[in-house]
Amino acid sequence: MIETYLREIKISQSTFFDELAKSNGEIFPHWIKLVSYYERLAKKIGGKSSRSREASERKWGYLQHLRRSGGLNRPWNLDPIPILIDEKDWEEIERGVRQRAELLNLLLIDIYGSRSLIKKGLLPFDLIYNHQGFLRQLDKVQIPGGRQLIQYSADLARGPNGKMWVLYDRTDAPSGAGYALENRSAMTRVFPDLLRENHIRKINTYFQVFRNTLVRLSSRNLEDPKIVLLSPGPSNETYFEHAYLASFLGFTLVTGEDLIVRDGYVWLKTISELEKVDIIVRRVDDVFCDPLEFREDSQLGVVGLTEVVRKNKVLLINTLGSRVLENPGLMAFLPGLSRELLGEELILPSVATWWCGHDLEKNYVLDNISNLVIRPIYQTASEKSLLGPLLSSAEISLIKDKIKTKPHLYVGQEIVQFSTSPALIGGRLEARNTVLRTYAVANHEADQYELMQGGLSRSSPKRVHLLLQIRVVV
Repeated sequence: MIETYLREIKISQSTFFDELAKSNGEIFPHWIKLVSYYERLAKKIGGKSSRSREASERKWGYLQHLRRSGGLNRPWNLDPIPILIDEKDWEEIERGVRQRAELLNLLLIDIYGSRSLIKKGLLPFDLIYNHQGFLRQLDKVQIPGGRQLIQYSADLARGPNGKMWVLYDRTDAPSGAGYALENRSAMTRVFPDLLRENHIRKINTYFQVFRNTLVRLSSRNLEDPKIVLLSPGPSNETYFEHAYLASFLGFTLVTGEDLIVRDGYVWLKTISELEKVDIIVRRVDDVFCDPLEFREDSQLGVVGLTEVVRKNKVLLINTLGSRVLENPGLMAFLPGLSRELLGEELILPSVATWWCGHDLEKNYVLDNISNLVIRPIYQTASEKSLLGPLLSSAEISLIKDKIKTKPHLYVGQEIVQFSTSPALIGGRLEARNTVLRTYAVANHEADQYELMQGGLSRSSPKRVHLLLQIRVVV
């Protein structure tokens, strides 16, 4: 199985970096134990010893059950081949993600505070004020402590040069941590010796820090604050994660209908009485959280919630307005902002980005649309990313007109061919482009961001030559 995989990646490695092996077929040292483990397992399944074969088949059978388990509340497709990151590489990723979280936190404080970066000309006015994630209703609103960005997630991929790049910043309601936890739990149950042999780090510390941070943030009832996890409900495709995470952390899982604003506080409806809520961990997008002040058609939020937040009578994690940091146009300015706010160069580069609000960059994008990814600064159902090489002449003409009419609403991004990793597809290993989602949480006790020692990897469902075609849905 591995020999076929190595032959296939030799063909593609003129343009792709593979996580498992070099272009000459040499397996990277940190993958050797895992490859040997799966080869032994495959031999046992095909071997003569019935006892050994049955035990191995049970392992595969359990994983196949997870891969097939579907339904509205639990979409599942667990690949038993994990991505392994070398310790030295991980140290750089850890430093880079922590640095980026600190930078975005300072940016969030400034955008809803003094806005000195806009006044100094380091951040374009049009880039912020025209983004729908900038919520004017939250101006000057801050939660206790020096960090306003409590949870942060970054989607990473390795470029052809072996360097990790940041594809997306997730700051509104970062999702997927529950899937990472369940994946690790499943792998531990089925392959405990595999994790032990490869010295895989534990991820539970991340969740412990997250819960401790929330307790420290609570201004009322420090010993036992009432924490709820606000979900869109069972019809949401990631509802299983919400339920799993709430159960693991000991939070109450709620929807908007379970909460009510009364006497300036948020209350949880129960059979016997109303219970005052201290903290809401939300998995509902910001503009759906309060139909009174944002989207009036929302059925997912709580009427009057924003006013309670403004009075600091309840904490929302992440705070409303954090989505402004997901603006892809910011990527063009982060290197300069890092030097200004941190006095440091960015450790992890972003995908090369040209914001069309400046004439020079706009003209470059217009001249090179067929070689770029065109993204709106705020993605909606009607405004999504477009791959230039796949556009027809008519489509190119249409997007050019849109950019010329409202250039500040669009960015162009470089198409970079990112790394592949092995995935088990139909009983055989195939190289698939892969995104690694990392997670960081503010650790107020240590005065820094704590990273999950691992993450959630997502592979392309099909063989592709452009990783940016992958849509990470969790």
